[in-house]
Order: sequence, then structure tokens, then C-alpha cells
Amino acid sequence: MYKRSWSQILVLAMLFISTHTMAAGQATDLTAVFETYCANAKAGDVDAMLSLRTTSAREAIREQIRDKKDRDYFLLIGRAQAPESYEVQHVAWSGDGNRAELYAVLQLPAMKQIDRPRTRMEMRMTFARENNAWKLGDLLPLGNPDEIKRPTDLSYRESDAKRDVTAAEVAGRVVSIDFRSDHTLIMLRVMNEEVAVFLPRKAILDKAGVDFNQLAPWKRRVFTGYPHSGDKLRFFATGDHPMEGSISR
Repeated sequence: MYKRSWSQILVLAMLFISTHTMAAGQATDLTAVFETYCANAKAGDVDAMLSLRTTSAREAIREQIRDKKDRDYFLLIGRAQAPESYEVQHVAWSGDGNRAELYAVLQLPAMKQIDRPRTRMEMRMTFARENNAWKLGDLLPLGNPDEIKRPTDLSYRESDAKRDVTAAEVAGRVVSIDFRSDHTLIMLRVMNEEVAVFLPRKAILDKAGVDFNQLAPWKRRVFTGYPHSGDKLRFFATGDHPMEGSISR
């Protein structure tokens, strides 16, 4: 039997700690950009806000800010996205380390200007490294995690597939995957809903060469196939591919 020496175990432990510390540091780099962006929004400093956005995002925003009214609206949106506190759920990095996406649940304050009560909001943020500095790309609110609509019935019957529809698809991030006896069940988060996506059983997917790493939680996928005949929160998939702009890992 192969045995590791204590010195080998210590080296591996240090490598493990070093790797996780580096990842945490990178995540902190991203959240620091977001926090500074929010601070600039509260201070009303549009130029400072834009300096933290990616080139493409900054150019798109500048095209939309034509007068003081547009500028004030941009500031209002920025302040509305500034949380009292937040919790990072997940961070994914591109293979080259120059892009990232971060999911967080934000505790947002009440805001009279937009008639919003104090609420929670899940947010997806994208980042890109430009000139050796992290910049904020998109800020996409995904809904209140306490108000997610889910299917009440997860029963699987192939006869329920609406096969007269020829070009249906559903896209979102994978929440979970469950290999059942006669099918595979993927729960897919689509904004403020979760959709039950039915695939063939695992043995069939294995034979087809499916890479289950691409169907793991937090992966963003587009599933093609047939809607359920009576439930918009159930879907029968015949194929899938990555969502545009998805981070590879």
C-alpha cells in the first residue's frame, strides 16, 4: 500500500491552504470593486463609477447618458443596487483567469424613490481584468431568493411533452442534478423561477458521452426540447449548450 510521509502531507496541506487563500483573495478583489462602485454611487460621483466599469459597459452607459435627467437616473439605479450588506454565494473564473462571475445575495434598503420596501435580491455580477485591474461588467438582478416560484409537481411522464412545439428552449443556471431511476432531473434557476428540466436516465446520458461537469450546479446552460403540456415550470430536454458568455469553470 502506498503511504505518504508526514512531510508530504504537510506540503500538500500547505498547497491546499495556499490555493484557497489565493482564491479568497481574488474574490476579495472583486467585492472590493463592487463596494467601491456602490460608495461612488452613494456619493453621486458618476465619473468614478464609470472608471470601475469595463470598457464595453462604460461605452454603452455613456451612450445612454445624454443629459442631466439621464445622469440622475443612472445614479438612482446605482444607489438602488447598493446593499446594506451582502453574502457571496459563488465565484467562477475563466480558464485564463481574466474573467469572473460572482453571485451574491444582497440585503437592499427600503427606497422611497422607486417605491421599494426593504428586501433581499440575488445578483449576478461579471468582471474582467483590464490593464491589470478588475473592472465591473454587468449587474443582473435575479429576483428575491425568498420568493422563488417552483413546480409543485415533479412527476415525470414522457406523454406530457408538448411535441408539436418545434423550437422551445429554457436557459438559466443549474441549481441541482438528481439521477433518478427512469430519468435525470435538473432544477434550473430562471430569474425568479426554478424550472424542472427532464433528461434521459444517467445510463443513456453516459452512453451519449455527456460531460456531467457541464451540468453541475452554478453552470449556465441552455436546454432545447419540448415544454410540458400543462406546466410552464417543467421542461423535457433533448439537448443543451452553454449560455453565451458563460464562464468555463
